[in-house]
Amino acid sequence: MDIRRGLLDDPRWLAAAIGGIASAIAALWAMRGLPLGFAAFWLTSLPIFAAGLGFGSASAFGALCVGTVMVLVLSSEWPALIYLLGFALPALLMVATGLRGGRLDSALPLALTGIWPALVVLLVAMMLAGSPGGFDGALTASVSQGLSRMGMADAGMPVEQLARMMAPAMAGWMVAALILCGTGAQRALTRRGLALAATPRWCESRLPIWYGFLPSGAALIWLSGMGGDSSLPLALFLVLLLPFFLLGLAAVHRRSAGRTARPLMLGVFYAGLVILSVPAAIAVTAFGIFEQWGRRNQPPGGMT
Repeated sequence: MDIRRGLLDDPRWLAAAIGGIASAIAALWAMRGLPLGFAAFWLTSLPIFAAGLGFGSASAFGALCVGTVMVLVLSSEWPALIYLLGFALPALLMVATGLRGGRLDSALPLALTGIWPALVVLLVAMMLAGSPGGFDGALTASVSQGLSRMGMADAGMPVEQLARMMAPAMAGWMVAALILCGTGAQRALTRRGLALAATPRWCESRLPIWYGFLPSGAALIWLSGMGGDSSLPLALFLVLLLPFFLLGLAAVHRRSAGRTARPLMLGVFYAGLVILSVPAAIAVTAFGIFEQWGRRNQPPGGMT
């Protein structure tokens, strides 16, 4: 029996193979613009989270390898790099840093929602440094091209302002997809009794103490003008604030727990977040910063 036991008999490697194949299919489906490709984009990292949260970090790593090789073979180098940096590797890192001693700690994965997108933005800026206009020129050209395809090239849109917000917006989409896939995988595994660790109280999450130095440093570089006319310092500052925005959302869910009108309250809150996007996002982020360092007592809250 021991001799016959191989890789295909180990559920961890089976989970890795299935997770990698499913993740690669979702990525390729979205990248090739097939029907429901936008939904596939949101689900790309879900199989890797499921493999890791159900069978350990080694399974998540195996899923990453299988998925990356599939995308590379069936597409090319650039799609494989986008898949690796945007979906597979951050999912693996969040699983590896979250699973600790049989429990799931959300502090480091929450910090990664700011650190990883910032590293990706820095990498993209370095790769675009030799192109005409550099980082800002590439973003402006991308926004202009997008507006032209939508027939809005002559609509007087603030192209430069939109270009400045493009990197933080894309980072926000990436983080949203990772959060939804990670929490969704943990919830599904818990319902089926397959989760390696109990689900933590997401609404009680806290960032590591040292994390505050990162957005503070980015803000100092941006405000001092050390980055010149480049939008990169501002982009890094906004991206590094993403975990505080998530803390603000979690605080709203926690403080509304147990109230009879909670569905209505959350509905109004998210509607306001969509309608008043920029000022509402600033307010939620400020609330998250207060929750991180200003709140002393932790009132009871529900599982969210």
